[in-house]
Amino acid sequence: MKQNLLKTLDEKKIFKLVLGLGNQDFEEIEDLVTVYAIAGADMFDINPSKEAIEAVLRGVKKAGRQIEEFYYTISTGLLGDSHVQKCHIDKNKCKRCGKCIKKCPRNAIEWNGEFPEVIVQKCIGCKKCDDCKAISFNDTEYNIEEIVKLAKKYKLDCVELHISSKKIPEQEIKYVLKEFSGALSVCLDRKYYSNERIKKLINKIIKWKQDSKFIIQADGVPMSGGDDTFKSTLQAVAMAHLVQDYGTYIFMSGGTNTKTAWLAKTCELRYNGIGIGSYARKIVKNKKLEEAVHEAEKLIKACKNDRED
Repeated sequence: MKQNLLKTLDEKKIFKLVLGLGNQDFEEIEDLVTVYAIAGADMFDINPSKEAIEAVLRGVKKAGRQIEEFYYTISTGLLGDSHVQKCHIDKNKCKRCGKCIKKCPRNAIEWNGEFPEVIVQKCIGCKKCDDCKAISFNDTEYNIEEIVKLAKKYKLDCVELHISSKKIPEQEIKYVLKEFSGALSVCLDRKYYSNERIKKLINKIIKWKQDSKFIIQADGVPMSGGDDTFKSTLQAVAMAHLVQDYGTYIFMSGGTNTKTAWLAKTCELRYNGIGIGSYARKIVKNKKLEEAVHEAEKLIKACKNDRED
């Protein structure tokens, strides 16, 4: 029988594959999970849809593994969070230069006749194309009650709220604490949160929950992890450093890569796991299964072993 997620975090550091909150390419999700389940991932971070959850479970089975061998997080962004925004192209403003197509790391924009068109299922709101007057981003709204229902139905281990928004989402956090018996994770980045505002939020959650037994996902620069450099992961480590004294569990994400654990160890940082999305997806893209698994294994080893090379 699988033990409680927080108990596992007390005992070891874990690797979480972030499948993309806005990613609705369910075939890609299934393939990614197959690779990383074989390679030794511990946890999968899933967007809030039945289709995404079932794609993850298919991927686990395709890898020849048991569903109970892994932990599962269902993640949602709140209104204003870039993770739940989708690209829109205004044809009346579009100059048909095609630059947005070249810039998109997800191949989520392609020509449709004379104009580029967004493939909504693939767009994750990374905003790499957001320097064009024809492009804007629209919010996708999620219902927290429905998300908790999904988490319960599929017996998921954690509900994660991405809080890159101006208003502290007191109602949503309290609802998860009241209605969900699994772990709460709160994903924080620096877009709207100063040091003092982070302190205020964490202390509020500790008060509402009456303990610090929840996860903070320290999101350095969301959806920025395309490079395997210290520069890419620096902000994730710095964000984790800001919150390490509150007694919560800590995951690093946002620009994370093979350098993250090494840098965290060098900084004598306390943390419980590393979540990787963009970089994890990039290194296995268009590779055959054996080669993809080999690349994934190297990444997972680097994240778990606090390597010194």
